[in-house]
Amino acid sequence: MAEHRFVSKFSLLLLVILCFLLNEINSDSLRIFTPKDIKEFDGSDSEKPIYMAVKGVVFDVSTGKDFYGKGAAYNALVGKDASRGVAKMSLEPDDLTSDVTGLTEQQLEELDKIFKNVYVAKYPVVGHMSWNLDNNHSDL
Repeated sequence: MAEHRFVSKFSLLLLVILCFLLNEINSDSLRIFTPKDIKEFDGSDSEKPIYMAVKGVVFDVSTGKDFYGKGAAYNALVGKDASRGVAKMSLEPDDLTSDVTGLTEQQLEELDKIFKNVYVAKYPVVGHMSWNLDNNHSDL
């Protein structure tokens, strides 16, 4: 009987350790992207996923390749953080940046709304931009 309790406690301990390790692996699985890194996922290579960042969070938008793939309407947004363009609903080259300086309150609210209701709701998070490590959106 004592042997059985030892095995049960040992099994429970192993299970707790395994759960902890799996949690650590999952929390560390998000990649840190530099602007150069994310550019590789701009839809130009059909063998690679398509990534874009909004508010410093990198999303895999490959399931929307009809919108974001090479030659598609919103391809200009991928391979970078295009937060300003998303906020302004603009594909102008000057707006395809993470810099949201000077945006109106309404544009910032629109950015937050699109971030939550489109990107967070629809696409998996695969990482964060290197400049966004202090705000990793752990609530996603």
